[in-house]
Order: sequence, then C-alpha cells, then structure tokens
Amino acid sequence: MFAEIDAACAAFSEEHKLPGLVAGIVDKGRLVHVTALGLADREAGRPVGRDTAFRIASMTKNMTSLAILSLRDAGKLVLDAPLTEYVPQFAAVKPATSDSKPVTPRDLMCHVAGFVTDDPWGDRVLGMTPAELDAVIATGTLFARPPGLAFEYSNLGYALLGRVLTNVSGEPYQHYLRRTFLAPLGMTRTTFDALAAARGDYAFGYRLDGAAWSRERLEPDGEVGAMGGLVTIAPDYAQWVAFLLSAWPARDDPEAGPVRRSSVRELALYHAPPYRPEKGDPLPSAYGYGLVSTADAELGRRLHHAGGLPGYGSHVLMLPDRRWGVFAFGNRTYAPMSKLTPRLAEIWHRTAPKPAPAAPSPALRRAVDAVIAAYASGRIEDVADACAVNLLLDTPPDLRNAQLAELKQRLGGATTVAAIEPEHALAGHVVLACARGRLKVELVLSPEARPGIQKLTFTVEPST
Repeated sequence: MFAEIDAACAAFSEEHKLPGLVAGIVDKGRLVHVTALGLADREAGRPVGRDTAFRIASMTKNMTSLAILSLRDAGKLVLDAPLTEYVPQFAAVKPATSDSKPVTPRDLMCHVAGFVTDDPWGDRVLGMTPAELDAVIATGTLFARPPGLAFEYSNLGYALLGRVLTNVSGEPYQHYLRRTFLAPLGMTRTTFDALAAARGDYAFGYRLDGAAWSRERLEPDGEVGAMGGLVTIAPDYAQWVAFLLSAWPARDDPEAGPVRRSSVRELALYHAPPYRPEKGDPLPSAYGYGLVSTADAELGRRLHHAGGLPGYGSHVLMLPDRRWGVFAFGNRTYAPMSKLTPRLAEIWHRTAPKPAPAAPSPALRRAVDAVIAAYASGRIEDVADACAVNLLLDTPPDLRNAQLAELKQRLGGATTVAAIEPEHALAGHVVLACARGRLKVELVLSPEARPGIQKLTFTVEPST
C-alpha cells in the first residue's frame, strides 16, 4: 500500500507542478509512512527530505483554539464573555449594528464574528507588530455583518485569539503554545519563527506564473501568526495528529495529554452553520474550533483543515473513529493539498485492516434475545418485560404479531444472529439469518436503569 501512496503523491505533484511535497500517514499513535518528493530549494537543487520544514499556514488554527480551551479549562477565561474583557482595545470597534451582540472568543474560534473573509490580506501580514494590529483594531470598521449570523472565514479573528492568549496567559502566545503543546509533545522542530527555520532544512515557497518560477517572500513571525504561522516537519506534526486522535474514543482512562481529552473532542463539534468546504462538495460539513467536521459515507466522520500561504499549501485529514490520519505539505502558493489527502485516505482505508466490530452492550444483547424469542413465538407480548412502556402502546400487539407472522411466512422460522452492529450502547442493527432470507432489525432502547426496546423496525434484506 505504501508504494501506491507514493505513486499517488508523485502523480499529484506532477499534475499540480509542485516544487516539493511531503506527506505522512499516522495510525494508532505512530507515523507509519512518509513520502518526500521534489525540491526544497530549486536554486540550490536541495531535495525535500523526511525532516524538511514547511510552513503549514491555517492548520495552525486548531492549535490556537485548543490553547484557548486550555485557558478556559483552567478557569482563566470564559468563551462567551465579551472580547473586550481580554482585548480592551476592541472597545474602539464600532458594532456592525446598534443591536449587535458583543463579539466573544467563541465567535472568533468558529468564524462567526461577522468579519470579512480576509485570506489574501491576512496571508501577507504575518509579521504584523503589536502596534500595527492595534492600529487595525482602532480603525473600528471590521464588520461585514452582525456577529453570530453566518460563517465567514477570518484570519483577523484568529489573530485576535493570539492577543487573547497573550493577555490572559501573561506571555507571548508563541511561548504559551510552546510550553503547553510543543515541548510536552516533543515537537522540537516546530516553531513560529520561519526566518530561523529557513537557516536549516527548510522548504522555500515558490509561485509559478506561466512558465516562470519565482521564490515567494518569506513572511516573518508576528502578531498574526496565531492564524497560520507554524513551521513544522513531518515527524513533529505526526506527534500533534497522534495527540489529537488519542482523545477518541471517550473513556475512563487517566488523562495523559497536555489538555483533557474532552477539550480535544470539543474542537470537532459543529460550532458554526453548515457550509461546503470545497466548491461542489455535496457532503455536509461545519466548522468546529480550528477543524472542519464532515460526514463521509465511505470514510466515516472526517476532521480536516487546509492551510494556504504565498509559497505553501497544506492539509490534514483525520478519521477519529479509526484513529488514523493523513497530512500533506507542498511548497507552491496555495497548493491544493486538500485534493491529495482524500486520495491517500481512500488508499489507506481500502488496504488497511478493518477494525474489529464493537461488542454489543449487555442491554443490546438482551434486546436481541427478546427479538429472536418474539419472532419464534409470533407474539410480542411474550417479551413484554424487554419492551419499553411505549412499544406496545404505539403499535398494538395484534398489528405487531401480524407483521411477525407475515415475516415468518416469507422467510421461514429458524433464525440465527448473522451480525450485531451497535451504533452505541442503546441502539444498533441486527441481521437475522432465517431459513429463506435475511432480516435486518433496527433497535433503539430507552434511557432507563433497565433499558427496554422503544423502537423496533424490521426490513427484509434483498436476495443476493
């Protein structure tokens, strides 16, 4: 499978004329494969290696958001407090309308503060000084619409979150992120200081105009870096992906990470109105805190985020329920790496061992036994003690029994359990193998001390 992944990366690099590319696969806490292709420095002919540093742009945002949540967890800020409590200069900003609600840190984290989308401008001002950011705030004309009404991707919003981190923590946000995440996770080659990183094994950013290549200006670190300033290498970034994925599944284990697992999972919840992250993409998606969550019929729930700067493109895609992820960095202006990671995820999904099915809960197992007994006797009343109070009231027993008789006449009497597919502890699907076909049963149990069947639906599976 690794050869297929390497080939997909090579084809993508050629298709999109990338000077260089690095991609990684993280599975169950480990970096299991790295693809490194092309040139980090076209002028010197220096190749991209496993440890070549790339700027990852807006993939920085989930780290910034998690840093905000760490301060929230420590009782140092409130997500829904007015932003002016943490950035007093913001009081100079005229509200979008006289009846607008105050902007909050939560609004900034999920891009609903009402600011204009500002990628072209924000991408060129990473080196903004504190005084220059204050001057932007002091203009007082930031709003495109009132806060809380719509998703509008804003780099300025994340720059302000950097100021929140600095003011609340009492240290520059870059130091806070290093102390809170980078150092504990061993991400020694990850930095906001691109100028320092460029003195080592660094992928310089390029643009292509017609047939002419040119090197993009290297933006320095500054007040806006919380929106997209990180520089990292594949092994370091794999540590970050593994840390995020370690928050799933929810469990009773002792906390072992820099922040609690529930806060990591909070990044992935829908916090903004749904939107389409890619033009024409029909899959439902919405922004969390620095991550986009998408429902994918083939891959399952995927969490992802792109990054783009002059000279760079990047993307990460994670499947939290499988605990693996893929990421890719390229050193061409706005390289569309979000088109590569799904290809790599599909290859890995197709070839990786499938996870063992989850074991049904005791309550779900009892419900399955009751369904088998009712099917055998033809009388739902025989398993009344396994039913929630609503089941025999919502559909009278004689109608339930008539349905059981019809199914038994069509499929035959003998049944065995072919599969139990838990959705969670109180719901799932069961496939019963009958003498002349298969019967799929949907079960939903009640939230009681002894859960009972509150929903029972039968579907005859088509013959194969």
